[in-house]
Amino acid sequence: MANDQANTSDPLYDLVGTLYHALKQAAAAERHSADAQQSRDAELAALFQEVREQSLDLAARCKTLLARRLGTETDPAQARVEEASKQSFPASDAPAY
Repeated sequence: MANDQANTSDPLYDLVGTLYHALKQAAAAERHSADAQQSRDAELAALFQEVREQSLDLAARCKTLLARRLGTETDPAQARVEEASKQSFPASDAPAY
């Protein structure tokens, strides 16, 4: 059964995997950049910073697409309704004793 699942195409799984790896790459590039800065290698540090920025851009694109595919993308009109609902419910008010 595990073999059947491994051979099944799952675009959302692939998208999540790509997001994960983009974020891992960004974190690794940040560490590499710091190492290069400590070694006073500005050229290498700049390269790793560029890799980090590109990886974060890719991760942001993946997040946006994932939200759209999962139907969790926030509609601006819906966001205003939700904000108004939060403001009309004074959950943080102290109880009246």
